[in-house]
Formats: sequence, C-alpha cells, structure tokens
Amino acid sequence: MPYAIPANIKYEERLVGPLTIKQSLYLGGCLLAAGFIYFNKNLPALIKTPVALAFALLGLGLAFMNLDVFIDHYLSFMRQTKKSSWISPAARQLMGVKSIRADAVFLQDARVLGVIKVKPINFGILASEDKDTVIYGFLEFLNALNFPIQIVMRSVNLDLEDYLRHLKRRIVQRDDKVALAYYEHFAEYMRSYIKVNKINDRHFYIIVPGPKKKTEKETIDYLETQCGELISRLSISGIVGERMNNRQLLNFYKSYFTDSFELYDSYISPITMYRKMWKGAPQQIKDLKGTAAETPPQPEAK
Repeated sequence: MPYAIPANIKYEERLVGPLTIKQSLYLGGCLLAAGFIYFNKNLPALIKTPVALAFALLGLGLAFMNLDVFIDHYLSFMRQTKKSSWISPAARQLMGVKSIRADAVFLQDARVLGVIKVKPINFGILASEDKDTVIYGFLEFLNALNFPIQIVMRSVNLDLEDYLRHLKRRIVQRDDKVALAYYEHFAEYMRSYIKVNKINDRHFYIIVPGPKKKTEKETIDYLETQCGELISRLSISGIVGERMNNRQLLNFYKSYFTDSFELYDSYISPITMYRKMWKGAPQQIKDLKGTAAETPPQPEAK
C-alpha cells in the first residue's frame, strides 16, 4: 500500500552526533571562546572564570534552548511601536488610516472601507421558531453575498455604573429606604460578579470594502449602496445594523489608543470630558462677572 509522505516535514543534517550544523557551530564557537578566556594567563581568575562560564552557558542556550530565536523575537518586539496616542503619526501608520470622511475610512493603500455596527441579540432566550428565523435568515444573508466582507468582534469591559447610578437616583427620589437597602446589596453583588467572572460586552462590526472606481464619488456611492443592501438583508433575520458616521468612526479608532469608555453611540475620554467642561466655562465666567457687578459691595462689620 503506497504511503504519502507529508510535505511539511523538516529535516536538518547532523554534524556532530545528535547535534545539527547550527547547534554544533553555536556550541563549538562558545566553548572555544570560553576555553580561550579560561586558559588565558594574562587575565585574573576573578574575571576569566565567570566570563568563561557565561560563554559556556550561552553556547548551551543557543544549542539546546533556541536562545537565538528568543533573542530575535525580543529585538523585533523592541523595535516595534508599543505605545502611541491617537493623534500621533505612529498611530496613523499602525492603523493604516489616511483619512475619515464621507462616512468611510480611506486607507493608505488606496482602499476605502465602510463600517456597519451590528446590534447583538440574546440568542439563548429566543424561542425555537425565532432561532430558526435568525439562523436561516443569516444563511440567506451569507449566500447572497457577491463581494468579500470582514466580520469583526470586539470585547470591551462591561460597565454598569451608569445604569446603577440611574437606578439609585430613582430610588432616592422615591425616598424608599427599604428599596435603597436592597439596591446596595444588588449593586455590590453585580460589581463583584462582573469582576470575579470577568464578564465582557461584545460588539460586532461588518467591514465593507469599496472597490476603486474612476472617481472618489463613484466609490463612495457604490459603498453606500452596498452598506444599505447588507443592512436590509440582515433585517430579514431580525438583526439590526447601522452604518457608522464620521464621528462614530473617529471615536471608534481613537478608543484603541486612549483610556476611553463607551457611552451610548460614542466613546468618552478624559480629553473629551475636559473639552465639554471648557466650552461651558466662558459662559459661566460671564455669568459670575455679571452677578458680581450687580451685587453692591457690603460694608464691613465693625
């Protein structure tokens, strides 16, 4: 019976016993260097002994523990950009984004992308008939595709603080002390449960590529048509999708580089909150000045 030889088998020639050529060169070179240093009479014993031992250990690591691969990976990692802000040129180079306009992402390699945000559904609580509707509707959606798409899933930390603050505010307005006591236990339980079980929220996106046309307007119009068709096809299975606009796309890409959190359809960062506060500051200063001018100075108490 013929036997098929796997094509992905790698074999290295042996030079000295079980050692390959690379292992033999590594070990032999380091041992020669260690022996030369150790038997050098011009060097003091306090220096040549640890240096020779270091060369011997280096040879063993290169020969038997793939230390050369580790060093190569470490140097490659150190040369990469590991920290960058969303407004720096390094971030733009990393993401490959040239500009964001017309509700589309223009990449540096001349591609144009549209992004559709899909609202997730809790498939587990649906009835059997509704599950079949979603499954077969999604199958029809995939079968009707005549151009490539990319489905992206992003996991973010689940944050219920805004919901808990709103719930507590309603209880305080009712002045219900019993409900407030129950709320404190409920809030503590939810925070502990999310922290211990590391529960994340998942967001889903569909990336739609726009083919290069003669003019930019034709590409944008074609991309808008394709996104509209995908959203209408998804709606057959009960899945709701919405194309992201310029502001949402900018906040979405920015959220990968800043300590931001999602608030409804946008991402809020400390810089964004500072800008909002600063916009209202001049008007507040004017109001304070007007109030100070209208209030007459009070006489000092004697």
